[in-house]
Amino acid sequence: MGSSEQSPEVTLDDVRGFFDQTAQSFTPLSTEEVAEPLGCSPQTAHRYLEELAGQGELQTKVVDDSSRIWWTPEKQLSAGQQSDEERFRAFVSSVKDYAIFMLDPDGAVVSWNEGAERIKGYSEDEIVGQHFSTFYTEEDREAGRPANNLEAAREQNRVEDEGLRVRKDGSTFWANVTITAIRDDQGALQGFTKVTRDMTERHEYEERLRKEKDRFETLVQEVKDYAIFMLDPDGVVQTWNDGARELKGYREDEIIGQHFSTFYTEDDRDDGRPERNLTKAAEDGRVEDEKWRVRKDGSTFWANVIITALHDDDGTLRGFAKVTRDMTERREREQQLQRERDLIEQMLETSPVGIAVVDSDGSTSRANERMAELLGLPTTDMAAYTAGQRDIYDADGGAFPMEERPASRVFERGEPVYDREILLDPPDGQKRWLSINATPITDEQGDPEQALVTATDITELKELATRRKHELEEREKNLAAVRLATNLLTPGEQPLEELLQEFVTSLADSFRFPDHTAVRIAIGDDEVATEGYQPLDRSITASTRTTNDTPIRIDVVLLETPAEEATKPFLAEEEELLDTLVTLLRFHFEREEYIEQLHAETDRLEQFAYAASHDLQEPLRMISTYLQFLERDYESAFDEDGKDYLAFAIDGAERMREMIDGLLTYSRVERQGDPFEAVDLDAVLDDVLNDLQMRIAESDAEITSEALPQAKGDAGQLRQVFQNLLDNAIEYSEERPRIQITSERRGSEWIISVHDNGIGIEPEQQEHIFEVFERLHGRDEHDGTGIGLALCERIIERHGGEIWVDSTPGEGSTFSFTLPTASGNDT
Repeated sequence: MGSSEQSPEVTLDDVRGFFDQTAQSFTPLSTEEVAEPLGCSPQTAHRYLEELAGQGELQTKVVDDSSRIWWTPEKQLSAGQQSDEERFRAFVSSVKDYAIFMLDPDGAVVSWNEGAERIKGYSEDEIVGQHFSTFYTEEDREAGRPANNLEAAREQNRVEDEGLRVRKDGSTFWANVTITAIRDDQGALQGFTKVTRDMTERHEYEERLRKEKDRFETLVQEVKDYAIFMLDPDGVVQTWNDGARELKGYREDEIIGQHFSTFYTEDDRDDGRPERNLTKAAEDGRVEDEKWRVRKDGSTFWANVIITALHDDDGTLRGFAKVTRDMTERREREQQLQRERDLIEQMLETSPVGIAVVDSDGSTSRANERMAELLGLPTTDMAAYTAGQRDIYDADGGAFPMEERPASRVFERGEPVYDREILLDPPDGQKRWLSINATPITDEQGDPEQALVTATDITELKELATRRKHELEEREKNLAAVRLATNLLTPGEQPLEELLQEFVTSLADSFRFPDHTAVRIAIGDDEVATEGYQPLDRSITASTRTTNDTPIRIDVVLLETPAEEATKPFLAEEEELLDTLVTLLRFHFEREEYIEQLHAETDRLEQFAYAASHDLQEPLRMISTYLQFLERDYESAFDEDGKDYLAFAIDGAERMREMIDGLLTYSRVERQGDPFEAVDLDAVLDDVLNDLQMRIAESDAEITSEALPQAKGDAGQLRQVFQNLLDNAIEYSEERPRIQITSERRGSEWIISVHDNGIGIEPEQQEHIFEVFERLHGRDEHDGTGIGLALCERIIERHGGEIWVDSTPGEGSTFSFTLPTASGNDT
């Protein structure tokens, strides 16, 4: 029978009769041993047993903290029954769950029962006479615990202790020990009774419970994401964790003792929401609520709250556990998601792109209005639409088989399909080009269970692409014609008639109907036409004149109208092409005319310079001769001023001769130069160094050169370039001249450089030094005519190269010039 049951028929007389009828009523019985045969609860039996003991009908004794025994007093025993002491000794000896034994006043063991032997492992003859400290650990003995316990029992008549005790085999157990002092009628101490109970299992269980409780309390206390606290039955806060402090802002000493409605908004408190939550939790065991809650600082947060009712074993309400979580961010995310869903829904319905979700059987799960419009269906019919209801074709007009349609490919291969172009033939008869994308919507295993299909109307784009393709083809033909004209008009030795014939022959191919097109070109008095050309009304013409008034005209005729010709015989693009070609021809012939004019002007200038220089030589020679006669024959007739004047005149005549010689050389660069051939620059440099031998010796110049390459050019003119540059390098050095000649390959040309340590050239003067008669210094500082560098530039330009200077004043200069390589393989 369970402990919660209680028979209303059990009375005090029933309990009294049980002891009267029990043959061994002298044997002490526990409360449970009385309750069991009577069929009542231990609580009921204990109440009646205490009443009989109070009336002296029974005797009782506490054998440990939680156990009490009951027996019939000796005076009520019939003859032949044992005395009270004998019965008690028999009972103690038979108890196996407790170690019950006697100690003398000094703590030596004087008796031993079966329970003691079972619990501690010693037999009676092994332990009687031994001191009871044998059962204590070494640490407890060293701490004096056994003596302290006896002393406490002696003074207080009883002491209770719990701790580790030691068995005979050295193992330990957790013991509950009660030591009671035994005194005679005069109060003299006779010894002690010691009751020991093995509480190891209970201790371990309680220890586990304690650790679990500590861990749970620590966990609850340290949780930061949740406010976890206790309320009493009236809703008053009893506990407070760190999460509650972080979430609500109250310290523990500020909130404990306050009603939990403090956390509710004023509107909720006025509405009675806190009380309703407690009532519902008490009735249903639990209530969950989401609403705004208030922090200490008055700010609010969206809270998820769970209130759980807590009851005793008998069902009495002890209070409530309340868990609060800040859900503000989640609520904001949910609201944001809802807004995004609404936005996506709006975008779906207003999108210019058709969107549909297709199931694996080809049926449509969802589609927007645009998709219905593209398929030529009412929106209400989209749910019933399945793949195959509309014929679709590829770019060549072939029908798309079902298995090749985008959605089918997605389900078959599990991969997306992008930019598939199809031609749709809906019932309304308006054929549409659609660009289809289809992507799989997969299940948890990654298999496609639906396909998201989008369709974009590209009909206008396809038509535009067709037009653009046609325009591009026309532009390609125009470009080819312009490229042909440009190539043909590149300066060369081709006679004009041949050039024009090649041009008109190719030009017809640039028009829409080349087999039916004829062309005529007239430039000045020259005229060329393709076979079959004749003036017709189906023609276009473009004409212009050069700056010298040379007429240029192009006529294009359509000899016959092809069957596919619809409106105009020529396109606007073809007319624009003709205007472009006429302009190109004008540019070409204007350039040719200008070049001819330049050549003529150059020839006249060179002839003039040559003639002037040549004609001036004879009078100048006569002046120089007679000045020398005056100096030789009449020097004594001149005073000092006269002699100076004569010297000035002779020097001026000499300088004039040098300038005329230089001008003659300058004018002959183009007219009298030798043909270009492979030139060994090392040999040229050796000749120049030999010519300058005296100059080099006088200045103590140091000239070094690396091995120079072969170049294509005029050896005599290149010798002049080296001589002028080396002579300048020596002339414009204030200390011992140090000159180095180097070369560097750059593609199909050589860069030759002459480095010196001379006085250098100011940056603003460097661009003028190659001009004719340009001098940077007076004649009293440095000799020269001002033609040398101009002559170098003229020679290098004849060779198709360029010359320049890099100079730093006070540090020297580097003159560099380029020459073509002797051949493509020359290194």
